[in-house]
Amino acid sequence: MLYRQNHKSANGGPRCLSGASISQLVRYMTPIERAVLGAELVEGRVVLEPPTAKTAAALVHIGHGYLFAALRLSPEQRAAVLSGERPLIEPRRCAPTSMDWGTLVEELRFLGTDRTLEAAVEAERAAT
Repeated sequence: MLYRQNHKSANGGPRCLSGASISQLVRYMTPIERAVLGAELVEGRVVLEPPTAKTAAALVHIGHGYLFAALRLSPEQRAAVLSGERPLIEPRRCAPTSMDWGTLVEELRFLGTDRTLEAAVEAERAAT
């Protein structure tokens, strides 16, 4: 038994399809039916649903991390990224290293590494 689909939406507006549903539909369509579907897409009688983040990343050939970074930006920030005023992903800030050598020496002596520390000092002296 053959079933005929009535491709009209319930509210009278354009029929809304996802990319995945279109790819499944066209598998069983003739070239003429696919041409008519293409014409309906162009004319707006059939509209595509907004893609998922995964689909959009695949369409524009980027990793999903870049896409999610762009989604977190405001339109003004996106414009700044496009103009080169700021990076898409801010570089990570590293914690500053402590340069207080006196504290380091005290901690090493507390841990009982006096001999290691003295060997390092002697090696440094020999190198210079």
